[in-house]
Amino acid sequence: MRIEELKPFYNKTFCIKELQNYFRQPVSSLRVQLSRLCKHGKIVRLKRDRYTFPDFHPNVFVIGQEMVSPSYYSLELVLSWNGIIPEGSPIFTMVTSRKTQQYSNEFGTFNYRHLPPTLFFGVEQRKDGAWIATSEKAVLDYLYLNSRRFKADFACWQAERFDGLDTLNFKTMKKWAASYGMLKLEKLVKSLGQYAKSEEYQAHR
Repeated sequence: MRIEELKPFYNKTFCIKELQNYFRQPVSSLRVQLSRLCKHGKIVRLKRDRYTFPDFHPNVFVIGQEMVSPSYYSLELVLSWNGIIPEGSPIFTMVTSRKTQQYSNEFGTFNYRHLPPTLFFGVEQRKDGAWIATSEKAVLDYLYLNSRRFKADFACWQAERFDGLDTLNFKTMKKWAASYGMLKLEKLVKSLGQYAKSEEYQAHR
């Protein structure tokens, strides 16, 4: 396979199944040829059986969603963007209905946490096509997937240094929390809402 033969796949990411349908070659043969092209820097391996070109520079958020679909951005990345948690996120944190997994490539590290399809709500699509959780949904995903770490008391929220809580719609969060089927999550959301209105929170801002 010559790099010129991949011209129909320029300006996108592509998977080995697409190549198999196009070239009508066995997957094993295609993998050998793709490995050779990767070694020579002609293409970039994003994860097993998915590739792109080194001069292809799309929005990295679109790449993350094409690597594992369906998925959306949430958790630490969105919370950091919106000032809910103080630490920046060195990786792209995402939610998927597929299994929990992580990939690293030249575009960054992409961490995917599993949630069932029934919890795929509270997300907004940007102009570039990327799906991003609202602040409220990102908080719920974060509390749910890390529930063992949290307690429904003010000391916990102070230790976590949550901020920007006045920007959250807790009425919506309480409604959505019921969909997760976890009583502890509902208690955590109630406690966090109370903390957001407390003197303790204002004193630590």
